[in-house]
Amino acid sequence: MRRILLSALLLLCAHIGAGAQDGVRTIQGIPADVYYMMPDFGQGMVFFYGQAPAQGKLNICALDHTLRFLDNNGKELEATNEENIVKVQIDTVTFLRNQGIYFRLCPVTLDMGVALRRDVTLLKDVKQGAFGTTSQTSSIKEYGTIIADGVSYDIEKTKEYPYRISETLFLYKGNTVVAFNKRNLRKLFPARKDEIDAWFKSSGSVPDTLPEALAFLAMWAAGE
Repeated sequence: MRRILLSALLLLCAHIGAGAQDGVRTIQGIPADVYYMMPDFGQGMVFFYGQAPAQGKLNICALDHTLRFLDNNGKELEATNEENIVKVQIDTVTFLRNQGIYFRLCPVTLDMGVALRRDVTLLKDVKQGAFGTTSQTSSIKEYGTIIADGVSYDIEKTKEYPYRISETLFLYKGNTVVAFNKRNLRKLFPARKDEIDAWFKSSGSVPDTLPEALAFLAMWAAGE
């Protein structure tokens, strides 16, 4: 059975050029656990529309939101027909694919929670020191540094390929991802529309960090 599942995933993938050690592709100056959604390639499962799932050693590239897979020789493959993918589970983390983007699911209930979108953008023709500031809107955070797997990386000192990381909070229910705003909160919790309206009217706002967002949703989900 495992061989059948691996074959199914291999049929989905096309080989790309090997880069770093063990055939894992990265860009010089960008740590692997920033370039990819997960710190390492992990055992995972790919769920498709209308066909059996496939398993393998997986990761997701944060630069272009493509599914990556290691073959038996440790060489990296890139999925080519990803429109058929619904979800990807790597270790204990689930990613929902929606409109070409992989969102990391952070559940509050069995089928609802925060969908975290993470993007890494290469900054071309940018002078050192011209970026690295922090700006925040309701649910978007941009970093001058990132802490990945307990290690702090200084983006300003990435000489070869300066880059920026952004994380955006969305809502999800089932396989649907929507903006994290008052309108969608009212749709998500129809029995609590008046309470949500009152909360926002009393100068409430949408959370801008993941822990706050999870606590915020748990508050409204209580008693639903």
